Amino acid sequence: MTGHESHEYSFTEALEIVSCSESTLRRKLNENGSKLGATKLKKGWRIPVETLEALGVLKTVTGQPTEQLTGHDRSETSQEITRLRIENATLRAENEGLKQLLSEREKVVALLEQSPRHESFWSRFTHRNERKTE
Repeated sequence: MTGHESHEYSFTEALEIVSCSESTLRRKLNENGSKLGATKLKKGWRIPVETLEALGVLKTVTGQPTEQLTGHDRSETSQEITRLRIENATLRAENEGLKQLLSEREKVVALLEQSPRHESFWSRFTHRNERKTE
């Protein structure tokens, strides 16, 4: 859990809490924001706090007391948390894409199951010849 309230920020709200300029935040969101869980709407961005952390514009807060960690340990822990957040966001995006693909395929299967079965040419041909001989 982060030390920040867990919700989505607008671009303007995010600017108030990040440690970078407006142009840097905009560039980072345009490059990787969608991959990391941010959503660009007609009215602007919806940015989860985890995305801001993964973009490196918001400091992560770990559950470990910082007094016990050396500068090197803090840096490694922060980098690991950031790496895991990026991986998590990437997997969530991939999962959503797979859910959408599965949904589309289920619709196709349902349509195929509803469509009438066509008899093959050779089946029709042999049945027609059988009927003529009777």
